[in-house]
Amino acid sequence: MEDKQRNNTFIRSIANYFHKHNDEISINYGKDDITTNKEDYQIELCQDGRFAATFDTANLWIKILQNTDYRPFLFNKKKNFRNESEFEESVKINKTIAYFKIKDDLSIDKLYDCDPPPFDGNNVGFSDNDENGTKKPNFRWSFDISNMHKNDSGKYFVFVAISRINIDEDMKRNDKQKKDDNGKSDYEREPFRKRIFNCSNEHENILSNYETRINIPSTDENITATSNTTDESKKGVAIYRIELNNKENENYVLSAVTCYSYEKISGICKFIEASNDDDLSKDDSSEYNSHNSELRRFIILNFRGIYNIEFNDDFDFLKLNEKFEYSQNIRFVLDNWLKFSESDCTNRLLSCIYDKYFLVTRYNNGVQSFEVYNLAKMEHEIDVRLVENIVYNDYFFSVSRLQLCFTQVNIVKLFYIENGLEIASKKFEELEKIYLLEFFDSDKKLLIIGEGLKVEDLEEGKDQESNKYKEVKKVLKFIIWDLYNTGEHELVEELNDFPITKTNIDDIYTRLAITSGNILQIDDYGKVSSVLKKVEKEIKEINKKKLDKAAVPNIYLKKNFGRVKNGKVDTKHNIYYDEKINFKQIVNDIEDIEPWLPGGSERTSYCLYYNEKGTESETLQLIIGRSTVQIWHQINVSKNEYVLPNKGEAFLEYIWSNRIPVKQEGEITRLRIEKFEYGPNYGSKSEINDFYLKVYWFERNDSSKPEEHTKMTEHEIIKKENEEIDEIENKIKEINENKDIDEAEKERKRQIIINNCVNVKIRKKVIQRNDVIRKSYAGRHACKALEHIRKRKNNAYNYGYERLINYIEHIVWRFAKYEPENFRLLDVRYNLMKSLILADCDRLIKFILFGYEETAKSKIDYRHVPSNKLWPGKKFLKDDDLVFVKREDELKMPENNMELAIYYCRGRDKNTIIVAYLLEYYSRNPTNCVGWMCTVSKAIPLLFENKYDDYARKVFIRCFADQGHFSDEIITEGYLESHNHRDTKLRTFTPMVKLMSDKPKWYDNWIWDKFKQFKSKSKESKNFEKSLLALRVVPFPGFSVNRIPEERIEFTPKKFIFNIFLFLFIPRIYKIGRYDKTNLSPFSRMILCKNFDIYDNPAIEAVIVLHWRKARNFFFFTFFRFLIFAACFGLISWAYLDHSTIINHYFLFALIVVFYYLATYQLITEVLQCNHRGFRKYLSEIFNVFDVISIIAAVTIMSIMLKDFQFFDGFGSINEINNRLIAGISFTIFVLWIELVILNYSISSPNAGFVLLRNPANIKTKDSTYSGVATNSLTNETLDIKLKSDFDPMSSDNPFTSFSKAMMATYFWINGDWVQRDEFDYWAVDVLTLIASIFLVIVLQNMVIAYMSNVYEDAIAKSRQILLRLQTNFILDYEALQHFHFSEPEPEPKHIYYFSQADYFEEWYNAQSDNDKGPIYKSFEINSTLTLSSIFEEKDYDKYSFLAYHDNIKIMVKDFIKSVNDNTENLIKRVIDENLIEEIEDARIDLYRILEKLKRKFS
Repeated sequence: MEDKQRNNTFIRSIANYFHKHNDEISINYGKDDITTNKEDYQIELCQDGRFAATFDTANLWIKILQNTDYRPFLFNKKKNFRNESEFEESVKINKTIAYFKIKDDLSIDKLYDCDPPPFDGNNVGFSDNDENGTKKPNFRWSFDISNMHKNDSGKYFVFVAISRINIDEDMKRNDKQKKDDNGKSDYEREPFRKRIFNCSNEHENILSNYETRINIPSTDENITATSNTTDESKKGVAIYRIELNNKENENYVLSAVTCYSYEKISGICKFIEASNDDDLSKDDSSEYNSHNSELRRFIILNFRGIYNIEFNDDFDFLKLNEKFEYSQNIRFVLDNWLKFSESDCTNRLLSCIYDKYFLVTRYNNGVQSFEVYNLAKMEHEIDVRLVENIVYNDYFFSVSRLQLCFTQVNIVKLFYIENGLEIASKKFEELEKIYLLEFFDSDKKLLIIGEGLKVEDLEEGKDQESNKYKEVKKVLKFIIWDLYNTGEHELVEELNDFPITKTNIDDIYTRLAITSGNILQIDDYGKVSSVLKKVEKEIKEINKKKLDKAAVPNIYLKKNFGRVKNGKVDTKHNIYYDEKINFKQIVNDIEDIEPWLPGGSERTSYCLYYNEKGTESETLQLIIGRSTVQIWHQINVSKNEYVLPNKGEAFLEYIWSNRIPVKQEGEITRLRIEKFEYGPNYGSKSEINDFYLKVYWFERNDSSKPEEHTKMTEHEIIKKENEEIDEIENKIKEINENKDIDEAEKERKRQIIINNCVNVKIRKKVIQRNDVIRKSYAGRHACKALEHIRKRKNNAYNYGYERLINYIEHIVWRFAKYEPENFRLLDVRYNLMKSLILADCDRLIKFILFGYEETAKSKIDYRHVPSNKLWPGKKFLKDDDLVFVKREDELKMPENNMELAIYYCRGRDKNTIIVAYLLEYYSRNPTNCVGWMCTVSKAIPLLFENKYDDYARKVFIRCFADQGHFSDEIITEGYLESHNHRDTKLRTFTPMVKLMSDKPKWYDNWIWDKFKQFKSKSKESKNFEKSLLALRVVPFPGFSVNRIPEERIEFTPKKFIFNIFLFLFIPRIYKIGRYDKTNLSPFSRMILCKNFDIYDNPAIEAVIVLHWRKARNFFFFTFFRFLIFAACFGLISWAYLDHSTIINHYFLFALIVVFYYLATYQLITEVLQCNHRGFRKYLSEIFNVFDVISIIAAVTIMSIMLKDFQFFDGFGSINEINNRLIAGISFTIFVLWIELVILNYSISSPNAGFVLLRNPANIKTKDSTYSGVATNSLTNETLDIKLKSDFDPMSSDNPFTSFSKAMMATYFWINGDWVQRDEFDYWAVDVLTLIASIFLVIVLQNMVIAYMSNVYEDAIAKSRQILLRLQTNFILDYEALQHFHFSEPEPEPKHIYYFSQADYFEEWYNAQSDNDKGPIYKSFEINSTLTLSSIFEEKDYDKYSFLAYHDNIKIMVKDFIKSVNDNTENLIKRVIDENLIEEIEDARIDLYRILEKLKRKFS
């Protein structure tokens, strides 16, 4: 997250200076004022919705109100922020905080403690409207209000910004703008003018429960501040800091108003707030904190760009300090589309802004898409493609905590902000055009305001398009879309007292204020009211017949005991039914209800429906078990049982589970019935009778005294909980049996008992008829029940368990098949896929992901969308979801469904097919959006850690092979030209995610300008041969983004200098510990798994190449330090061996200091590495051993040499050098060279020999003596001859006296010329020769073997992978290290793009095996238990179910087409006559045309 826009100490000193020059004005409350112009009101809400501001642009009145219908986001649905009584309060918002009037120069004129009288038409003044009341075209107002903030001194502030926009100068392109484009800045970086308006608050008078107003003595004097503007240039921006005193119960009183003004620019003003708490995964007990945001920016948007206003911590100094450029797309629109029209860009920019987001649409090659920018960070957030429904007109969007909602015409689309994937799309036939939409009710519902024909004017069965020519009367309509419960929407027409009609529809964006689930309106008289409260009241009136309890009169129920299959009475089973019917229980066997309980448990049944006609009967039975509520359905007719639905047996219709953890489930924590009411079914088409069931149960209260639980055994905890449950039950029983108190008092006492629970908590659930017959409720509860039951399954086969599972899976399958959109929405809200994974529903998961097998080969009607972010207030895992045995597993706790599947299926070969299904599903879709791989990106390391290498290999091929080419628009100008040549195998880059700022950098000077000019000229001089490139993206979002917390740093000159010092002289520590590897990026965690196949992939190569750019600079500095360290040792050794003063003793002393500093630096670095990696792993790498040896050896030898060091002459006083020390120096230099050149013998050996033998005064030589007999051929004289070698080690006989000769002598070792071994008698010479010769033999032998066995070509082919492997080790280490920045670092790229030669990618893909290119799950599915016989199909009892799906015409047509195609295929296979086959094929073609026409009609 970007650092908050705060000033440094230098700016604070400027603030103190300007504070001395402020205008300080005392101002009083005005009375008996008149309204001189016809009111023209606008309204704005702060981003959290707590405060609103109204602005009368005609009379320049500003009013600050506290929103009494404030609707915050509730993390806990059980804790309401508002009381129930507040829903019945007035819709009016009239709690005024401040009310004042401003002048033309935007300073404050007067304050008000009551509303001025309305305009009566007599007192006509001057405003921005002409004499006809229409607005002047060259000026326009913009204003905004901030959240409430609190400074360090405890004062509360609310900011209001006003901008008087000069349309011609600031919202259109003109000649002045062209000059600005040529490099001249259009603004000056200077502070705002500050004027303080003090309010006397000696007397206070509380006028009402909602207002605390300041009573100021009446006065006719008004302070008039002079204006520096003229009528010709009357524009500017003013920010009013409203200082408030907080009384009790959030009653705020105005204390002072400070005006900050700037008169040289104008535009759309906007406060940008950002939450301090970005963690959306709070648990259900989290409380909402309305003061958890901070003011990040105040910005002004106009034609030229986005201007940023800087402020300090106390909000008392403001300065215009930088301008951000628009993105290329919006810049293109402003420069070109508006160039040929007379309109300005105000409306265009207003349509792009919501909350802290800036949205830009674009059209390219017939594809519509949009990109979203986060104005708090000034960086790109997401990209979304809209292939369908391309229209070139107005749009509107709204943003919730997780989703973005986009609308054009009458179509609404929902997308994930995290990955840009579409969640839902819906066309509202009741509307012709949608104007506004807003999430509310904690983002669970969507309010849509649009225009459409009146209901009575519509012809039945036709949409708006069919009826648009019938009647011209149109009205505004309000729709509430229940996104995540039912998927249905409710319609309200012609809301009473709504200020917007068809005639003034253009004012809808100024008369309505929407943000964060709060919607307010202002009417023509300045009255503010809540739109949501109005709509809710209208819907309540429409649905007033819907009661929370069963319809009365309540039917008297008869009680009886149930029976088991053998006819015996079951005393644990109580049955209640209408005494007027002949009810017979339809579920007898204990194993049919809760088969995981041996012997059953206490349960209660109710007859919900019974109909008997002659020999036919139909029954619905509600059963409350220990932890589930079930409804069974039976149709019994006196016929052959094989023709009866489900063979005459009862089938499951509905199931709900309380999902209590397995360890806590018991008889004492069973479901208890608090209330059951049962009545006739009035006014409903459903056959099930109306009922109201309220149950409760006990669960462990983990939030109470968790430290005690760690000291107790599980048995002791359960015993303590059971004792408290018994005590609570006895108290509640006494209250219920007390006849002296009424029901309200009983409920109050029961609630006191519940609130005082310590070890347990009471949870409740209400189930009604409407919940049961709603398909979304039934489908969601069935998914959760599958998870609940699976956790209780034993390894042994249980027929009752399998039968119950099959019934529940069938319920889920029908819902997912016929209502895929609603299933997808429920999955977003309740994470149904997680429940199916934990329930081992592999065949159900396959259907949800791929549909039928033939559908999987073509188009996927996706019902599941991946995401890493949870619904706010929810935890991903519950206590008993997974069992972690090792501490390392707890640190790697899964955070998404892909990771969960890997964890859950590991070690269970039969069920790993779920992992294959998910990987195949996600990897098929990145062709259109790489957001599909957002969960796979995080789970890639887990695949390697859990030995799923085969899965991972196929994923790497699948997701890259099907990826399409991307547009080259994202490549910066000039980059492609300078990098596209025939030698370009692969180039990586990251798109510019931050908006460009004109704020000068510290390095912006004439030297940098000259360097840029030289660089551009050098690029122009190059003439490369171009090649065909393919642009692609690494389909793993955030693959290289780590989770290491970054410290927020304020960059000042002192900090810059301090960072340079740290960078140069202080060893870097590791930001994470040895066991905190989960904070590393998924890419680095994957590298730790040591899988070498990953390097043979272009996309992984792109990631490595990109991050190597950052890592190589650091490791080049590390090498440079070691080079200086070795050079210091060499120079000091040279001075020591020469006994001369050729090196100045001062310089020699400096070399010694530098040497010991670098030795200390490197030793500390090695210790840090050892501590980070672990001792065993550190020593397992040979290079680390050489590092330590080289440093310790050099320090040891240096310390010995320093004994002879004299400060006045260095080593000049040394007379004789010990041979052992010379040998130590030579071996140390040998080791240092090995470090520097990585065991390169051709350089290291001669250096060591040169040091050892250059001046071998004290090294003995071998006295080689040769004797023999010689005969003179002339005289035949025999002579005894003795020859002795005359080797002078100080002359040219010794080839090691100079470095160049030593190099040649080393080279001639290959001819057997071993001078140093033959002539010198010294053990150090022998050891050095042995080591060097071993290296020589190894290198030569391997070279010969490589050439003879054709391994050389293979080595060249794999050299790139070896290099990448070495680079990744450096990247891994670099990521974990602490970094010192000299300016604000760029954020880690979420997406990495790369382009390469087209044939390079094709060669790689063709080299892969055909098996790896196919579906990931195919080869694994053969060995699994999933067969074609297990594919879901319709049952004969489905048409009798009260969950009827026959109204889904689209699905029915699809099934019909599928059945026709299947039957035609079977017919062709059975026919033998070829002529008949041709006739069938012709008929098939004709039938195909008819089916396609049918499909288009109902699609």
